[in-house]
Amino acid sequence: MIERTNMFINTQAQDHQIAGIYKDLDAHLLNLIKTNKINPKPLMICAGSTSSCCAAKGHWTLDLRHNFKKIEFYQSRNEVLIEAGVNMQSLIDELKEYKRSFPIGISGTTGIGYILTGGISPLSRKYGLAIDQIKEIQGFWATGERFSIKKPISSSGKDQLIQWKALCGAAPFLAIITQIKLKTHPLNSLKVWETTLDPKQLAQTISISEDWPNHASLYWVWGETIKAFGVYELKGSYIDDGFNKIINTLPKSNDFRTYLIEDIAQLNKLKFPITANSVNQKKYSEVLGLLGPPLKENSNELIKSLENLMQNRPNASSYISAQQLGGATVNEKNHLSSFIHRNSMWKPWITGSWESGNEEQRKESLIWIEQGWLELEKFFPGVHLAQIHPHLKWHKKEVRAAFKSWLPELHQLKSKYDPKGILLPL
Repeated sequence: MIERTNMFINTQAQDHQIAGIYKDLDAHLLNLIKTNKINPKPLMICAGSTSSCCAAKGHWTLDLRHNFKKIEFYQSRNEVLIEAGVNMQSLIDELKEYKRSFPIGISGTTGIGYILTGGISPLSRKYGLAIDQIKEIQGFWATGERFSIKKPISSSGKDQLIQWKALCGAAPFLAIITQIKLKTHPLNSLKVWETTLDPKQLAQTISISEDWPNHASLYWVWGETIKAFGVYELKGSYIDDGFNKIINTLPKSNDFRTYLIEDIAQLNKLKFPITANSVNQKKYSEVLGLLGPPLKENSNELIKSLENLMQNRPNASSYISAQQLGGATVNEKNHLSSFIHRNSMWKPWITGSWESGNEEQRKESLIWIEQGWLELEKFFPGVHLAQIHPHLKWHKKEVRAAFKSWLPELHQLKSKYDPKGILLPL
C-alpha cells in the first residue's frame, strides 16, 4: 500500500478506499490473474489517472504510471513507441524535439486510455482518430497470455483482424496494454480563435462549421456562458486565406480574439466558462460522451434542448461541451476498430459535478446527466466510451450504444480473452 494523497488526478478516484496498488505487471501479479485470485474483481487499471474507474473501493489498482514510462522515437519511420504510463503531454513534448506531433485531445494529462478508447482531437478531422494512428499493440490478455499484434494488412488472417478491431476501441474490457507504436505527423503551428456566443450564435456557428475544411475544427463549452473555440492547422507558420474566410463568416462577440500557438499541447491553456473549485471545496464528476452525425438544419432544435438542460443543471460546475469530428475520421479503411460510429460529426459530452460528500448533489447530477442523454440522443444516438461507468446503472445502455451490432462479437471475445471477469465488465 502507498499513500493515497494526490495518487490520482481525478479526485473521485483519488479518494476511493482501495485495497492497494500494484506498480508492476510482474510474475506475481500475472500468476494471480492466471489463477483467478484477484479479489474483488475487476482489477482497476490506471494509466493517466483521469478516469473515475481507475480506482474503486475495496479493489486493487494496477498503476502503470510508475514503471511503464518509456518513449522511443524511430526517426527513419516517423513512428513512436510509448509505454502505458506515458501521458499525452509527455508524448507531445518528446515528439516536439523531432518536429513531429500527434493528435492528442484538449488535455495533456490523459494517458493511453485516450488513444485506446478512440481519441478525439481538434486535429482528428485532418489525421483521423488516435486509434487510427496505432501501428502495433503489446500487452496481456486478461487470461495472462502475452500478445504482440501489428496493424493488419490485406493478407492478415481473420483472428488478427478481429483481435485488432477489438483492441482498438474496446481494449479496457479485454486486455492490459503495456505499449503501443504510433504513426506521427509533422509539427505545424495552430491558429486559434475564441469568442463568447449566445445560443442563437452557437447554432449559426455549428451550421457553418460543418462545411469547414478538414484542417479546421470547432470546440464549444456551455457553462456560465457559451465559449466557442476554432482550431486551424497551418503549414508551418503561414496563415492562408482559408483561415480569414472562416473568420469573416463567424458570429462574434466583443471578446473575439485570435492567436497563434506552437503545438496542440498548448490548447490546455484555453480558459473555459466553468466555475473553478475553491481551495476548500473538492469536486467530483462523471462524464458521458455522445456521438452523432451532422446536424445540418437541426442545429436550432439542438440549441432549444440545450437551453432547457442548462436552465435545469444542478450546479455551476456542471456543463455541456462538444468537439467536431468528420473528415478523416469517416474515412478509416476496412473498419479496423471498435469505434463504429464513423458517420459522426459531433461528440458532445455532459459533465455532472458535485461537492465531495454531498450525496444529494451527486444524485441530482447523475439524474441530470441521464436526462441530458434522453434529451440529446435523438441528435446523438452513439456513445463514446472515453469514460466507462461500470459502477452506474446506465453502464449496459452505454455499452450497447457504443458498440451496437458489434457488441455480440465483443461478448464472444470477452468470454475467450477474459473468461473470469478480471477486467471491466462488458
